Order: sequence, then C-alpha cells, then structure tokens
Amino acid sequence: MTITDFKDWLKGIIDCPNWSAGGLRDDKEKSIVIYNGNSFINPMAIGGVQNSSYKGKGIRILVHWNKNVKDSELKAQEVYNALHGLTNVEIAGQRVIQFNIRDPNPIYLGIDDSGIYEYVIDLEIIHER
Repeated sequence: MTITDFKDWLKGIIDCPNWSAGGLRDDKEKSIVIYNGNSFINPMAIGGVQNSSYKGKGIRILVHWNKNVKDSELKAQEVYNALHGLTNVEIAGQRVIQFNIRDPNPIYLGIDDSGIYEYVIDLEIIHER
C-alpha cells in the first residue's frame, strides 16, 4: 500500500477539491496532502516475516484548509471522524484491520505564510501483508 493508494481511497469518503501525495504542490486553499509517517507495528512471527499476517503503514494527513479557523478545524475533524474506529475496509486490494490514530483529535499546526490554517492527523494503518 502506498500513500497514493491511501489518498485515492480517502478521496472517496472526504469531499475536497485539491489532493496530493508526498508534498503540498502549491498554497491553494482547501487541500489535503498525504505523507508517509512513522509506523510502529511490524510484527515478526516465529518462523520469520513470511509467517506474519499483518503490518503497519504510517500515514500523516495535512489538512490545509482556508483562512477561517473554525472551517479549517471542522474539516480536520471531519477527516479524523471518518477514520476513527473504522475497521475492515479494503485499500488497494489489502484488507485494513484498523486505523490507529495517535492523538485524540487533529493537531493544530498554525497558519502558513498565506494565512491558511493547517491541521495534521498522524495514524498507522494496520493491514494484512
């Protein structure tokens, strides 16, 4: 599973006019960017990795929304709520066991140079190998 696979899947459940993976391409309002994040789940079964049934994929979601803090926070919360507690979905042919969101809410990053409010959601996708 790649960040592009996750972005394409997320586009199906979150309304947003501007999507990218790997980096913010410009400073357009109402953008969601998917980055690689840290993964902490990488089990090694007895007998080696071939006997492990699942692993983690770290994802970082940047919600780069608009110049209104309330609108921006609400959009970040919408993304958070869509993933929180979600289980047993399929992304790029792989069954997702669960989404582990690391924080109890989207993290406020501040305002960029254009005055656009930004929030981040860090998560790990636990999926079958």
